Amino acid sequence: MHPILIASTAPYSGKSGLALSVAGALSDRGIDAGYFKPYGAMPVTVDGVLTDQDAAYINRMLRVPAPLEAVCPVVRTEALIQDVLSHKEGDLIGVVRNAYAACAKGREAMVVEGPSDLEQASAVGLSVADVASLLDAHVLLVHRPSSTPDLPDPVICEVRHLAGRLAGVVLNWVQESQWEFTTSRVVPFLESRGIRVFGTIPADAALSSVSVQEIVDALGGTVLCADDQLQEPVEAFMVGAMGQDKALRFFRRKARKAVITGGDRADVQLAALETNTRALILTGNMPPSSLVLARAEEMGVPMVLVDTDTLTAVEKMEALMGHTRLHDAGKAARIRQMFESAVNVDDLIACMRHE
Repeated sequence: MHPILIASTAPYSGKSGLALSVAGALSDRGIDAGYFKPYGAMPVTVDGVLTDQDAAYINRMLRVPAPLEAVCPVVRTEALIQDVLSHKEGDLIGVVRNAYAACAKGREAMVVEGPSDLEQASAVGLSVADVASLLDAHVLLVHRPSSTPDLPDPVICEVRHLAGRLAGVVLNWVQESQWEFTTSRVVPFLESRGIRVFGTIPADAALSSVSVQEIVDALGGTVLCADDQLQEPVEAFMVGAMGQDKALRFFRRKARKAVITGGDRADVQLAALETNTRALILTGNMPPSSLVLARAEEMGVPMVLVDTDTLTAVEKMEALMGHTRLHDAGKAARIRQMFESAVNVDDLIACMRHE
């Protein structure tokens, strides 16, 4: 059975979740599947081993994990970057080949997670096309369509670089507003170009949620009240910079949200507390009034004081929100469920068997 290489047209398309789901689906069908990630970009040290954060997690989820040191043999660190630019990186291709052999030993199938887009790892000879050729793998391409109607240019572009190794495409995180357009226009177009679409997976806001605690950590904030509510999920954030009357109407548009506003804006803070708000982020290191603090405590809404300005807080929240975090058992199970419901797994397995 050929390895299946999970690639994506852009970062944060759901590649790691799909890799975990494919490995799980193979295992559920009695196929002993291993996992391998030749190049990682999220360095972490686990039990003294430098590896990739997602790779370590997915390997741990396997029924029989591979040796940790082999799962992700090349990790992008500052040291690696300097070595590559100085031509001192050594034989990375040989390292990858040997590590793959260790992970694949005794396995019936292998799920390989590729770089996050077409260009990543090109400088070290480990781009998607390079890895597909090195491991003789079929490629499953993950594409996250735009939130507005658009042509699937990234898919067509990447297919041209894969030299006939494409097994097919999964369209992931399709917004409800784009579902009809994607299924009735984009999918038939791709299939008319000879590109197999294995499935179309809808967006799920709960999967991209973050906990209040994660927000506190990302912003370096101080929790002022309701610290027993820090595990509540936040699905969106809004910025409060208007009068109280307008703020109330504005905040009612979204539920399960965090509101970012100045610490001196008691009117906006009180308006936010009248709607479905999971956290109040107070910028400028300005504590709230005792009245607002008491109300937030009563409502069970954490108030988080940060010393950055509103713009900086917004930028950090934008970087935090909207990306599915795989290292959560509930989210991982939901991803698996959605994958099995939306993707033709049996066709994918047949593709892996095809010479």
